[in-house]
Order: sequence, then structure tokens, then C-alpha cells
Amino acid sequence: MSLVLAFQYAALIVSTLFALVRLPLALRGRNPMLFGAFALTAIGVALSIPSIYLPVDALLGGVNYANLILRYAVYGMVLLIGSISAAAFRSPGARRLIVGPPGLAVLALTVIVTTVLFVISDLPVSSPGLYGYPDEYTIHVYAVVGKIYPAYVSACLVAPAFRSAAHSRRPFSLRAGSGLIGFALAEVVIWSALGVVRIPIGVWDYILPHSAVIVLAAGLGAVAFYGISAKRREKQSLLTSGYTR
Repeated sequence: MSLVLAFQYAALIVSTLFALVRLPLALRGRNPMLFGAFALTAIGVALSIPSIYLPVDALLGGVNYANLILRYAVYGMVLLIGSISAAAFRSPGARRLIVGPPGLAVLALTVIVTTVLFVISDLPVSSPGLYGYPDEYTIHVYAVVGKIYPAYVSACLVAPAFRSAAHSRRPFSLRAGSGLIGFALAEVVIWSALGVVRIPIGVWDYILPHSAVIVLAAGLGAVAFYGISAKRREKQSLLTSGYTR
């Protein structure tokens, strides 16, 4: 297995496992957004793998609708993770920029432009990543547009993430998780910026986003662990307080 495939499958396994772990909790109403984020991540990563992309796209007609689904999955995942992370970092400013009018406007414009560019492009044959259409100008623009929204949300959260990681009074698991999330977001910003200015980065075009998924999952897992532990401590404190009375 090549290095690229190793990162892709590692990202798929991690995101799928986290989604499965979160599913029972989501069904009980406990942070369903986190489950949704991991589920959409798993879909997006799966459709970046040729051996999965090609049969899925064949079922959809073989004209690369699977790539459009991948884009929508990424946008949805970024929105959910952005909202969750802004709340975890206690950053109302970042939250307003992501789920307030500015962020929703960027998302809506990105979705509309992505859809229009896909529709007007001539894509008669399945091609993972659409790399089979190097001379299609609309596809170059489509690829650039697909990086703008993830870069926007990540840029809104990088500073709050590292600020949370540096907060000495916060528990270690929360600070570690925040640091990991910040590192993953920085990877996304760098990858997106390089893609927008169209600087060729070779194998890193695959490694950066998929390693970001792995690091992000670890960071969100640490933050979620902190939340679960805090709730348990609070419950035990209430029980103890009630018993002593």
C-alpha cells in the first residue's frame, strides 16, 4: 500500500470508528452533532479513495456525482466541527463568524458556486479527484472553491484552539485536545492556501488533509473525554451532596 493510501485508509478507519462510538450516544441525544461530523468525515474520506469512489460513482451514473457528494459532505463536516469547536473553546466571536450571518453566507455561496461549476463542467467518465480532467478550466476553479470554506472555518478557529491549549487553568485533556485540534486546523489552512494559489505539493496534497482528519479526531476525542469526565464528576458531586444532607 502506498503512503497516500495508508493515510487515506487510516483517516477512514479513525473517522468511522469514532462515528460508531458516538452513534449510541447520539441516539440518546448526547451531542448528535459530533456523530454527524464524524459520519460526514467518513463519507468524505471514503469517496477520496479510488477503490470506493469508482463503484459508488458507477451506481450514480458514472458521471462523477460522487465527487459532488464528497464536497457537500466536507462542507457539512466543517460546519459541524466548527460549531462544536467554537463552543468547546468558549469563543463566541469564532462561533458568530462560523454559524452567524458571515459564515452562513460563505457556506451558501460556496455550495452554490460548487454546484454551478459541477453542472456546467463536462465530466462524462468517472475520475477520482477529477484528476482525469486536467484541461477543464471549470474543474480547476471547482477545486479552488472547494478549499475556501474549510480554510475560512479553520482560520476562524486556529487562534481560539491554541489559546485554549495554552490556558494553564484548564484540565490537561482539554488543553491537549485543543492543541491537537489547533494543529489539524493549521494543516487545513496551509493545504487550502497552497491549493488556492495552485502551488504543486505532490504527495502532500493527500497527506495534509488526511493527517488533519486523524489529528482532529484525536483532538475531538480528548475534548469529548473531558466533557464526559466533567459530567460524571458533577453527577457524583450532586449525589454526594444529597447523601450528606
